[in-house]
Amino acid sequence: MLDALLTLANPLNFLLLILAVFGGTLAGAAPGLTSTMAIGLLVPLTFTMGQEAALILLLGVYCGGLYGGAITAILLNLPGSPTSVVTALDGYPMTRKGEGGTAIAIATLSSTLGGILSCVVLILLSTQLARLVIYFGAPEYMALGLFAAAVVFSLSGNSVLKGFISVCLGFLIATIGIDPTAMHPRFTFGISEITIGIPEIPAIIGLFCVAEAFRMVEQETGRPLVQKSVSGLRTALNLLPRLWPTIGKGGVIGCLIGILPGIGALAASYMSYAEAKRSSKTPERFGKGAPEGIAASESANNAVTGGALVPMLSFGIPGDTNTLLILGAMSIQGLAVGPALFREHPDIISLIFITLIFANIIILPVGLLMARFVAKAALIPLRFLLPVVAVLSITGASIGYGHIYYFWISIIFGLLGYLMNKGGFPILPLAMALIIGPIVERNLRSSLMLPDASLEMFLTRPVCAVLLLGAVVIVAARVLGVGQRSARATAPATTDQG
Repeated sequence: MLDALLTLANPLNFLLLILAVFGGTLAGAAPGLTSTMAIGLLVPLTFTMGQEAALILLLGVYCGGLYGGAITAILLNLPGSPTSVVTALDGYPMTRKGEGGTAIAIATLSSTLGGILSCVVLILLSTQLARLVIYFGAPEYMALGLFAAAVVFSLSGNSVLKGFISVCLGFLIATIGIDPTAMHPRFTFGISEITIGIPEIPAIIGLFCVAEAFRMVEQETGRPLVQKSVSGLRTALNLLPRLWPTIGKGGVIGCLIGILPGIGALAASYMSYAEAKRSSKTPERFGKGAPEGIAASESANNAVTGGALVPMLSFGIPGDTNTLLILGAMSIQGLAVGPALFREHPDIISLIFITLIFANIIILPVGLLMARFVAKAALIPLRFLLPVVAVLSITGASIGYGHIYYFWISIIFGLLGYLMNKGGFPILPLAMALIIGPIVERNLRSSLMLPDASLEMFLTRPVCAVLLLGAVVIVAARVLGVGQRSARATAPATTDQG
C-alpha cells in the first residue's frame, strides 16, 4: 500500500487523477453522456499508456462520472446520467426553494462518504474472496458464470422473454470464432477476420456508446436553460449529523448492490431512497425537497464503485457496465483478474485501492469548487455534442486496434444496441453474456474432460451446487414474479367483464 501511495504521489499521476475525476464529472453532468460512455471512449487511449496510468485514468473517470450527473439533476432538473434520476426527485425542489447550493453540497458530501465506505468494503472483501478461489475449479467457475447471467437476467426489464432472448443472443455471439478446444472455425461464413471472434471492447463500445449516439439523433437539439448559482457548504455540514444514518445505510446498500453482477448504480439509488423514505418519521417530505432523499441516492450511487469491483477483481465477473469496460482495459494491459492478480501483481491491487480512495476524496473539492462551471456542460447543444460522441465512439476502437474490422464491429453492434433499445430488449444481459460466455464454455468443456466427469459432478461439488441452485432460484423467482404481476393486471379486466 505504501508503494501504491508513492506511485499515486507522483505529480504526473496525481494530476492525471484530478483531471480524470474532473473529466468524469463533466461527462456525468452533460445530458446524453454517462460514465460508461466516457470510459468506453477512453479505453482505446489507454492502449498506449502504462498499467498504472491507465488504471488511474479509468478509475478517476468512473468515480467522477457517477457523481457528476447530480449537479445538473439538482440545478436544472436534467439528470446528466440515469443514476441521477433519483437525486433529482428532491434536489430540484430544493433548488426551486433557493437551496440549490445546499443540495449540491449534500450530494457531494454523500458521494464522497459513500465512495470511501465502498473502498473499505472493497479492501476487506476482495482479498478474502480471492482466498476462497482455491476452492474453485472449472465446474465452480462455470456455475459462477451461470449465476452471474441469472442475476443479470432477473433485472432485465418487464419482459421475461426479451431478457431471455438477450442473454441467449449474447451467449450465441460469444461462440463466434475459433473453437477453443477443437480449434476449428465456428459461424465465420468464410470471412477470415471473424476467425478471431468478436472482440469484446469494440462490441461493448458499440452497444453502449455508438447506440447512444444513434439515440441522441432523435432528441431535441436545444434546451432553454438558465444557469444558477452554487453555494451552501456550511448549511450542508450543519445537516450532516442528521444525515449520518441515511448516508451509512445508503453506503451499505450501494456496496451490496454493486457486488451483485449487472444490477448497477440506478437500482442501488432507488433501493436506498426507498429505504430512507420507509424509515423516515416524515416520509411526506420526500419528493418535495428532503435532504435525506439526496443523501440516500448519492451515497448509494457512489458506493457502487467499490462494490462492483469486488466480483471483478476476485472472480473476473464485472459488477456493472463500467467495470465491464475496465475489465477489458485491464485485459489489454496484460492483467488477468482473479486470484492470480492478487499473487502476481499486489502492487496493482494496492494501486486500485489507493486510487479509489483518493478519487472519492477529490470529488469533494471538484464538486464544491467546480459545480458552477460543470453545470455549463448542460448548455452544450446536442447538435454540437452528437458529432463528437459519434466519431469518437465509432473510430476509437478501430484506431486502438489498428484494423478496420474493429471499426465495423463498433458500427454493427451500435446498430444492434439501437434496434434492441427501440424494441424493448435489454442490452446489459447481452453485453454481460459476451463476457461470461467464453468463461462458461471454457470451464464447462474443461469440466467434462475431467477423469470423473459426469452430470452428477456438478451437483456433488458443494460450491458448484449452491451456485447452480442459486441461479435456478433467481430465474424461477423472476418468472413467477412477472407471472403474478400479469395476473394482477388482468384480474380487474376479468372482473369488469363478469
